[in-house]
Formats: sequence, C-alpha cells, structure tokens
Amino acid sequence: MAEKQVVLGAAAPAGRTDFAVLADAARTAERGRFDFFLADSVTAANALAGFTDTVGLAATLGTTSAEPYDVARRLASLDHLSGGRAAWNVVTAADERATELVDTARTLWDSWAEGVVTVDRGAGRFVSDPTAGAFYHRGRHFGIGGRFTVPRSPQAQPVVIVSGERPADRDLAARHGDVIIAPLATFEDARAFHADLERRTVDAGRPAGAVKVLAAASMQILLDTTAGTAASVADRIVRWVHGEAVDGFVLSSDATPAGLDEFVDTVVPLLQDRGVLRIDYTTPTLRQHLGLGAPRSHRAVNPRSLQKVPS
Repeated sequence: MAEKQVVLGAAAPAGRTDFAVLADAARTAERGRFDFFLADSVTAANALAGFTDTVGLAATLGTTSAEPYDVARRLASLDHLSGGRAAWNVVTAADERATELVDTARTLWDSWAEGVVTVDRGAGRFVSDPTAGAFYHRGRHFGIGGRFTVPRSPQAQPVVIVSGERPADRDLAARHGDVIIAPLATFEDARAFHADLERRTVDAGRPAGAVKVLAAASMQILLDTTAGTAASVADRIVRWVHGEAVDGFVLSSDATPAGLDEFVDTVVPLLQDRGVLRIDYTTPTLRQHLGLGAPRSHRAVNPRSLQKVPS
C-alpha cells in the first residue's frame, strides 16, 4: 500500500514587493515539488503563471467587500491562464456573508457544463448549449442573475482554501472548502482540529477527508520543535501526516525566501526518499496534485441557481 503523501504549500515572502523575489520563491516551491504557492493577490498569481509551469497558484482575496461575480471571474481567469492551477485563499471574517459569497462564486463556476464550448467557425457557433453561463442567485446578501462570461475552467473550479482556525472558519471549510490552513502548534491540538473538521464536513453532507487540513509553520518553528536537523524535521512532518493530525504543512512567509531554499535543499530529498513526496509532478492541475476529486456540482445540490434566467 502506497504511503500517504504529504501536501506542501509555501507562502509569499512577507513584506516583499519585488516581483523578482516573489518569482524566485515560487520557482523554488516548484523545484521542491510543492503542491501550491500562496500569493498575496490575484494580480501576483496571474503574473506568476508565466514564471512557473506546474506548481499550484493560490491567490489571497478577502471577502469583506468582495462581490461574487468579480471574484468568480478573476479566479476562473487565473485558472485558464495557469492551465488549471488556481486556488482562492479565502481571507474572511467567516460570517454569513462570506459563506454566501463562496457559495455564490461556486454557482457561477458551475454555470458552464463540461464540453459545451465547441468553437465551430463554419457554423458561427461558440457553444453547443445556448443557455451556457446562465445563473440565478437570490440570498440574504446577494441577489444576482445573468450570464457568467468565463467558460468552465480547466479543473472545473478553482480550489477553495480557507485560512483560519475558528469554528466559523471550520464550518465554511466543511461546507464549501477544499483545504483549510490553521496555526496548529502541537500534535494533540492538530489531531483534535482534524477530527473536528472531519465531523463538520460529514455533518455538511460531504465525505470525511474531502477537506485537506494543513498546518501553518515555518522552517524555524519546525527546527525549534525537533532536534534541529533536516532529518528530525522530516520525521515530524511524517509523524503528523501519518498520525492523522494534518495532511501537510504550509511554510509561512517568515520562512521564505531563504528558509524555503533550505527546506527544499535539505528536507524535501528526505521526504522523497521516504516515498511521501512526489519526485516529479505527474498531474497538471492543482486539484489533481492534492488528490481532490471533482468539485461537488451546484447543479445537483441547488438546481434553481442554474435555471434559465428570465429575459
């Protein structure tokens, strides 16, 4: 039986606005065969799509004043530009509005069915279904309807990452997320968090394990909590992942760029030798990197949102 694989993410260097530094960090994460690189904005993630080939690109975007159509369009565009490597890092107050925003964005992404883009120049036809992109949403915070203009993205929907540890963050991830990132300090805390998240996920009508749990850490924290060697860091990562505490780690911004290079040069080879981290990428999309199945179709759980919008 294959060993459970470690999920790895890296955050952009804190306080650095020099794009050369950002691009170097993203390429280092890709060299280390990380699952994704966490950028500070959609603009930065779009730019990094041209400087990387396979690593996932997670764009941080808050929900406080965001609108669902704009969010959905920007993230779907990133997914097309990157060839299916996009993720939305949801920074939120995890309130009712934020939950509805994420839900509505998923509605828009789901408004294009697979295979409807035909591009038949001879017949002057772009889509096989004239209702493609039609959506309708009426909720407490948003009331929108019309056509979503970005066709279905390469991985169907961008990956949704929720950053936070509060109960409201856990509920948002359980209902609508694919990944949750939390500052989990101890093995026992992480196991309790993981178990609680799985319970909430099942209560939300999704299978256990549908949401990947990642601990935010830095190279220094990993060293400080072990004997201080690359081997001990690798041991801790494997123990946490195989002990059902987490599915992986995200190296926080204080660990990059120098700490990220050190991790890739010293810890990554040990994880690869133990068979818990890919030697090379074998999949093109971020969903596939993470071992996530196809996103739950909004058409199945809320058909009214995909009804034909009255003219």
